Amino acid sequence: MMRMSFDINEAVFDEQGTYLQEKAVRYEEVLMDQFAASPEGQAITERGTELGWAGVMIHYAISSRGVTPPTMTTSDLEAVVFDLFPRKVITEKGDGVEIIQELGAFWRFLERVYLLPQARQMLARLTPQAAGRLEQELQEPSNFGMAKSFVLMGKEAGFDMESPEGMQAWVQDYNATVAPRMGAAYGHRKRLTKSAVPKGTMSRACRKKKRMLPHERRDL
Repeated sequence: MMRMSFDINEAVFDEQGTYLQEKAVRYEEVLMDQFAASPEGQAITERGTELGWAGVMIHYAISSRGVTPPTMTTSDLEAVVFDLFPRKVITEKGDGVEIIQELGAFWRFLERVYLLPQARQMLARLTPQAAGRLEQELQEPSNFGMAKSFVLMGKEAGFDMESPEGMQAWVQDYNATVAPRMGAAYGHRKRLTKSAVPKGTMSRACRKKKRMLPHERRDL
């Protein structure tokens, strides 16, 4: 029985509010494994879509809102999906529909298996209209955080931003070309080092591999 092997109410913070990284990582991985094995998750993968957006939601709910699915509210859902996703997650056109569909399947899974009382409220927010709204938010550059903007700038310049080598090459090119132009425009020159590369952005490719960039785990 899935519910016997995992406590969905397990705390991922201690009594002092300190983030328990190993527990949180295990929490997300086990819950996502259960979702992937469920009829709801399999219905998504049978369409040829790889799961992962629900894991992104779990991570940001924990790291930014301090909640797990059993304690999430519709306000938490709104903040994660319509604020943090556009700010931090690199997506492709059309991903808004994919995200909302997977999150809907995830909350149906939680409702069926764990009987979470707020699942119906969550599902009422994960509508086709929500998918359209999210797609607009994901494509609006003014919503992008510094890290996301930096990575997208590197991708547009032709660098492989999924590899450390590509990221470092972009940093070097940025320092050699972009920073001097910006410095001339603003009266100063800002250089980036490898350690100063903006953090906290998740790409679609990395989401598929592990659903979360390693440095995001460490930075919490």
